[in-house]
Amino acid sequence: MDTDDLTPMAHETLRLAHKAAEPLLAEIGAAASEFKAEDDFLRGVSAFLQELLDDPEDYLDSWALLGEVEVEAFAKKIARIRTHIETTLKTPMAKRGKPPFAK
Repeated sequence: MDTDDLTPMAHETLRLAHKAAEPLLAEIGAAASEFKAEDDFLRGVSAFLQELLDDPEDYLDSWALLGEVEVEAFAKKIARIRTHIETTLKTPMAKRGKPPFAK
């Protein structure tokens, strides 16, 4: 799937990722092509974010962001994204909004 296919509620995940760290947005956006459906994408992103929560320093270090991004603040933003994903997954597709580029 493409990020343009995401409902507005699911697309908010990308905005929140960008607020956490710019490389995170790029990684999550690129991962969308690995999934066929929005819920699968959200579950995959949630699993990836859990890995980051398990070792946020390693992730930040891999992007040379340790000196620029506070680890605790980053972890809180990641947890916030996961909460948003859980809420989105519990919301019926029809109530998530229509993708802006849907045909």
